[in-house]
Amino acid sequence: MNEAGPRFFVCYIPGLDRRRISVQAAPFLHALMERHGWVTLETLPTTEQVPMLLTGTYPHENWIWQVSRKSQLSSAGWDRLLEWLPDWLTTTLQLFHHFRQSTYDLAAIPWRRRRQFDLHRIKYNRRVESGSTLEMIGRMPTLFKVLRGQSRYLFVKDFERLTRSLPDLPAADVALEFLEFYGFDLFSHWHLDQPAQMADKLHFVDRAIAVLHAQCRERGVTLVVLTDHGQEPITGQINLARELRRTGVPEREYLYYNEVAAVRFWFRTERAREVIGRMLTALDHVTVLTYRQMHDHHVCFDDDSFGELYGFADHGYVFFPHDFHHPLANLFLGLRHPLLRPRIRNPRHRGNHGHLPDHPAEAGFMLVADDRYTAAAQRMSVIDFSPTMLTLLHCDTPPAMHGEAVYRVLSPVGGAGANAGGA
Repeated sequence: MNEAGPRFFVCYIPGLDRRRISVQAAPFLHALMERHGWVTLETLPTTEQVPMLLTGTYPHENWIWQVSRKSQLSSAGWDRLLEWLPDWLTTTLQLFHHFRQSTYDLAAIPWRRRRQFDLHRIKYNRRVESGSTLEMIGRMPTLFKVLRGQSRYLFVKDFERLTRSLPDLPAADVALEFLEFYGFDLFSHWHLDQPAQMADKLHFVDRAIAVLHAQCRERGVTLVVLTDHGQEPITGQINLARELRRTGVPEREYLYYNEVAAVRFWFRTERAREVIGRMLTALDHVTVLTYRQMHDHHVCFDDDSFGELYGFADHGYVFFPHDFHHPLANLFLGLRHPLLRPRIRNPRHRGNHGHLPDHPAEAGFMLVADDRYTAAAQRMSVIDFSPTMLTLLHCDTPPAMHGEAVYRVLSPVGGAGANAGGA
């Protein structure tokens, strides 16, 4: 690493909703935003923004877009045998496997459906076990690969661990240190209906940012605050499983993947395509898009392998039950993790995101807390983050990254001076 070059500490806090940042709720962060301004970050209709953030590419380029339909199914006897078992048994067996090996994904989907999917996800369990960096996501290199040997990735899931880690941050003598604090997003999913508890955790985040800012200044590092979405309170649910039964279309005629905020379908018969398409369109609080219409949201797959027809729940609504719901899993997670305790009483989310990106809950922001840098735009795409950081670090942006830099240098950046991070 060039000791005279700039250094950055990115504090990435998904779920940090800009609408809830005020003088009373988060005084330090509010003042930081007033002084330095920020750039609104526009996202895609998915809960998984990290692949776009770190690769500077869209889903059809990095291929991280939940699931795709397999072109050919396994003919192994074991696979065929499992198809004859009841769904409650196969999902329970998969959950026990997941509890032993957390990287086993989508355990709550019945095997007869799950075996038809290729998985394209990089959820946090995989990020935690990926080592100090995530150099490749899907088909694309990340900014960590560009900064190999000069970057560090940290993942923190709970508030207590962040408290223990704070005194040592920024820790590494590298150009870029990236902290993903997932705990606030997780807490919001299950406590957004509890204003006092949310206020307490937001104060915690505000104090943590104040500590990081002070320590970054002391150590000659520029603090970047990043979030890619907020969360909207859930007021209603859509029972898609019931509506599918009511259509009378046998499940062998279609395949579906039901997330909390979105569902996607593949059809094997014209009857299924017509009847289910009509049912989805008639549902209240659901917007239906074809895979070609998804191109308007930068999800530009050439065919329907990742989904033929999509249904998105309106903000404030979720599909329930969905493919992440299982009574045993809710009980286990609620008992094991204090942040998830409300799942025992009610397994439906209290707050959510990942719907169509036409709502403030889906907007994030990027803030560079240093007077030597200024925003060159008012809005940015989720794919602009990595090119921006590489530009500020005086590194070439790989040709695969299609985003643009949205911050520029106002004054020459020297070594680790006392004014780093804003005087």
